[in-house]
Amino acid sequence: MAPPKCDTQLKRSLGLLALTAFGVGDILGIGVYGLIGRVAGAVGNAAWLSYVLAGVTAGLTGLTYAELASRFPRAGGAARFCHTAYRNPLTTFLVIFFVTLSGLFSMATGSRVIAQYALAAFPGVSPLLSDYAIPVLFVTVLGAIAVRGIELSSIANAICTVIELSGLLVIVVAGIRFIGSANYLAMNGPSPVDPKAWSGLAVMAGAAITFYAFIGFEDLVNLSEEVYHPERNIPLSICMAIAFTTVLYCVIAIIAVSVITPAELAPSKTPLLDVVRRAAPRFPDWIYSVIPIFAAFNTALLNLIMASRLLYGMARGRERLLPSTLGYVHPVWRTPVASIGLSSVIVVVLLIAFRDVQTLAAGASTFLLIVFLLLHVALIRIKRDTRFAPPLFRIPAPVPYVGATTCLCVLAAQNAQALRAAAWILAAGLGLYGIRRLCFGKVVVGPVD
Repeated sequence: MAPPKCDTQLKRSLGLLALTAFGVGDILGIGVYGLIGRVAGAVGNAAWLSYVLAGVTAGLTGLTYAELASRFPRAGGAARFCHTAYRNPLTTFLVIFFVTLSGLFSMATGSRVIAQYALAAFPGVSPLLSDYAIPVLFVTVLGAIAVRGIELSSIANAICTVIELSGLLVIVVAGIRFIGSANYLAMNGPSPVDPKAWSGLAVMAGAAITFYAFIGFEDLVNLSEEVYHPERNIPLSICMAIAFTTVLYCVIAIIAVSVITPAELAPSKTPLLDVVRRAAPRFPDWIYSVIPIFAAFNTALLNLIMASRLLYGMARGRERLLPSTLGYVHPVWRTPVASIGLSSVIVVVLLIAFRDVQTLAAGASTFLLIVFLLLHVALIRIKRDTRFAPPLFRIPAPVPYVGATTCLCVLAAQNAQALRAAAWILAAGLGLYGIRRLCFGKVVVGPVD
């Protein structure tokens, strides 16, 4: 059956503020509400330094994304950039696979979180309801919102982002009076033999954890065809979102270890809720139980939008790597309904197949670091190629070199479990590429656009 023909384009609806809100909401997500305890346990009172290092790594990568987005303002994001720089179908396919899978695993994880918080008041509920029915219903609602239009998704994102920020503002207001009660340079040692030793190894280990709290800025480039003046607004929104969240994370980390010791924060499953309980004991607990639901909702929605736009972008054009059906755009809603539908179905399959997607999600996130490394090298190659015209937004030549180095450092700090999961994911990606070659043949790479 021939794929449906459609020349309808995505609708440009997002300005700088709306796009920056997308970025802030995507970066914040559920990570900040759960990671601070692990980071404090790994680093100590100097946990904020890990956020600085992770923020610098994300910032350097964000700058590389910003220039690439300014040069090539089309849907497809990292996959499109790598395809332009390397002209290698296998590399591009694996980038599509890793980035999409990372977003969909994150979406599946968010669905689990929603179910856990929504049913927290009903401890005797059936696992069939908590593990399958509620998460699948949640995915269905997200798909409906994403299909209906980017404006509705933008409104939902803005509401969730405001709620997320309000929750963090409560932490700041309640805990600011505790600032100064701890030594913010005190770190855990690299081994139990010397627990008081000051070591950058602890900060590096913490940065490997906190880096995941910054993932999300890369999703903005996949909205290139739905943004006004993307060659200007996407670079600006990436820089603004990373800068804002880095400062906010550092403030939250400092307040958290000021209110509760790292030893107490480390084992907690709800570290920020514990901080609020200690700093503002009269603050209603239920409010801080609801806020993570909106954070998970926001992250999942933005990951669905990112994954669908990536699939859409790589299913169009003369060198498409995915079936053209995925490039179909609804003529009225102006959204890539086929890509949204496929993404939603994959998440439902993940929810049914895996009760715990955290390990695989860690592996997919590890591959995001590899994708970021590939993009830094891609920009270095593109800057040297005289066939490409200078972009509107241009970063200094040393930035991608430093960015590649920081990505390698954070990769070196990954734990063995994440690396094993990444190996399984790589094997699956290579298998899928082999199937694609058998079904559709070799991709003919044309001249540089």
